[in-house]
Amino acid sequence: MPVLEALEAFVKPWAVFYSDSKPAEAVVLFAHVAGTLWGGGLAIAADRNVWKLRTAAKDERLRLLGEIDRLHAPVLIGLSLAAISGVLLTTADLKTFGTSPYWWGKMIAFALLLANGAWLQRQERQFRVEPAVMEGKWHALRIASAFSFTLWFTVALGGVFLMTLI
Repeated sequence: MPVLEALEAFVKPWAVFYSDSKPAEAVVLFAHVAGTLWGGGLAIAADRNVWKLRTAAKDERLRLLGEIDRLHAPVLIGLSLAAISGVLLTTADLKTFGTSPYWWGKMIAFALLLANGAWLQRQERQFRVEPAVMEGKWHALRIASAFSFTLWFTVALGGVFLMTLI
């Protein structure tokens, strides 16, 4: 794989530094876990609120959707921290991770998580602007929230696989 070899050569200084520095390993791994916990914890709490809203009155749904919408920025901060540290973790051993089916599985789950989150955010904002649309799409929003919940745990499981099986 010429592309992988070229990338390995490009990131080699980082990989050498990372492998020779326990503090760097600790900081990067902590950033990855903290970003995932921060973003995932807030997102899962928001997903739980969506499930609770199925029996709520329209006014209560709109109020809680506003709260959920305000969580997107902090979730994205956590995701960004996890993504940046994930790039650092990956480039520390690109040959291993770049060819690992577990790594690719985690990346697919992460990409699906991002796409699902973007869809959820669009729907939540549309509900606030056009509350009449809410009733017809509420079931789809609940399914997407369940998908989000599942994907967060899938990404976490992928990380555990990477730490223990590689």
